[in-house]
Amino acid sequence: MIKATHERVRPDASAGSASANNFMLRRSVNTLLRAWAADRAANQASCSGGYAVEVAGLVAVYGRVPVLRDVDLAIAEGESIAVMGPNGAGKSTLLKCLVGAVRPAAGRVCWFGEATTRCNHVRRQIGYVGQECGLYAELTALENLLFAGRMNGVANVHDRAAALLAEGGIESQAHRPAGQLSQGVRQRLAIARALVHEPRLIVLDEPSSNLDAAGRKWLERLFERWRRAGRTVCFASHDAAQSRNLADRIVHLDAGRMVAIERGDCPPTTLRRSA
Repeated sequence: MIKATHERVRPDASAGSASANNFMLRRSVNTLLRAWAADRAANQASCSGGYAVEVAGLVAVYGRVPVLRDVDLAIAEGESIAVMGPNGAGKSTLLKCLVGAVRPAAGRVCWFGEATTRCNHVRRQIGYVGQECGLYAELTALENLLFAGRMNGVANVHDRAAALLAEGGIESQAHRPAGQLSQGVRQRLAIARALVHEPRLIVLDEPSSNLDAAGRKWLERLFERWRRAGRTVCFASHDAAQSRNLADRIVHLDAGRMVAIERGDCPPTTLRRSA
């Protein structure tokens, strides 16, 4: 006859330690979020109205993970700003906050003296190209531009779209669905779409991505044209030489914090505060 044996189950010390660590982590994150929430009201002061874009005490959180921490940045109208940093530094999130695509957990963003992009007159002053082109794959290149132009109240939208296709060297692709275009052509089309309503603020996430040598030259000409026209530009890049060449200032991010600002090498321009 087999005798039953009873063994006392000993608690797993490592499991207990892991549970305690998780509890401490949750408590730390909750404390941090509460502190940011308490500080939010103080950072919601009225916009100064003196800049194209003004960021103060900006905090962005995905879930419970802080992505941007206390970022302060003021961009004068007509200025070109490059944002650099390692992968995961928060560059794309910062740009999304600058166009109102991500709502900050704390702090404020002001556009031309306004604290919201919900107003049409503010939203229509912003052009944006993210890491994903965001084109409608089933629409042709021309139809993508026409749709964006009509959404932004562009007059003579057909003429404007035709001009942008020609300037981008992609007029031969006008009637092809965007989903059938090469990555380089889609990138040119996405930039053209962001410009269809002639925005005052242009925000680009790695704009030279997928562009060949000719495409990069075209992009450089666009930056020069924007400079002459007094457009405000903010772009993310991993290319230090490109950033120095195209930007008035270079903002360096690391782990969600702004760690340095340096001057670019582009020719000086007269910056002006927005009225």
